Amino acid sequence: MTATRVLQSLLAVTLLVTAVASATNTWFASRGAIANMNDADREILTAAIDDILNNQADGSSSEWSNPDTGSGGTLQVAGTHEDFGTTCRLLRMESTANSITRRNDFRLCKDKEGGWRFAPNKGSS
Repeated sequence: MTATRVLQSLLAVTLLVTAVASATNTWFASRGAIANMNDADREILTAAIDDILNNQADGSSSEWSNPDTGSGGTLQVAGTHEDFGTTCRLLRMESTANSITRRNDFRLCKDKEGGWRFAPNKGSS
């Protein structure tokens, strides 16, 4: 999975969480950082995710920003391990868009084509 697909998946997860959260908390529902990014923000973030997952060592961090919108954040590779027969990495992400900041950890595993996918649940393949 390319960084673009990872970011699209992150947006989908954010929207899913937003939809679930809206049942109990309307304020939270519309305020996720990724959901408030424009296309240029997502393009810059995608390039940063691609770089850190493919080129940086554990413990590395990088910042990204879009000076036109004020969106930005920090990415960190918190660890690499083998699981599900492939390499997996823990990505820590803090993003700010529209003055909304969110922090999340995502476990991503390399697929057979060399892209990154969200790690499957234990017990699935």
